[in-house]
Amino acid sequence: MKHIILDGKIIKEKKHDYLKEILEFPDYYGRNLDALYDCLTEIGVETEIELINSEYVNQDLIDTFFDASLENTFLYFICDE
Repeated sequence: MKHIILDGKIIKEKKHDYLKEILEFPDYYGRNLDALYDCLTEIGVETEIELINSEYVNQDLIDTFFDASLENTFLYFICDE
């Protein structure tokens, strides 16, 4: 299983550029929550994403990860909130 740790402090600073890089999204990634959801639901290998320092990001972003994990059986989301 692939394990990815996302840092809310870095997300606050670099936003979608950081997410695109660390999650290895394709160049066509749209850098918005809809595009994030789409890419997360397309993950085809077991992947655990852990968000630390979640107090630095808005709830909409957390909800997007959570909703995508409900849709994609390969995706597991852990949040430190």
